[in-house]
Amino acid sequence: MAALAATLPDLDLIGWPLGIPDNSLLAHRGLTHSIPFALALGALFAVAGFRRPEWTGARLRIGIVLALAIMTHGLLDSTTTYGWGVEFWAPFSQVRYRLYPLLAEVNHHRWVAFEREIGLILIPALVLLWLGRRIRRPSGGA
Repeated sequence: MAALAATLPDLDLIGWPLGIPDNSLLAHRGLTHSIPFALALGALFAVAGFRRPEWTGARLRIGIVLALAIMTHGLLDSTTTYGWGVEFWAPFSQVRYRLYPLLAEVNHHRWVAFEREIGLILIPALVLLWLGRRIRRPSGGA
């Protein structure tokens, strides 16, 4: 669920075919990449997605994990060479930030960019997932 949540900020890509200007709050790497958006969406998912009474105490942790997953998207996007940065504080500020060093040069050829994201994000995430499962799983021995 956290991995799915981390992809949601790119829903703002719908703005390109709709002609939303780059300086709009709804432009790519605007509102949907912000910290307030991540916190609000994490809280919404925790409340709406986990209604079982026995999960009441876990909702806060679930909300925090989902908000952090969403925030990682904007954080990683701010380290690329694409565009003018990320509006971390939208809707309160439309100042865009870039974090250095720039880790990924964005190539507008989609397959090249996709291959770089696989190398920089997907493979390390899968390794961390595998390590996490290995550490949490008790050994099969006596």
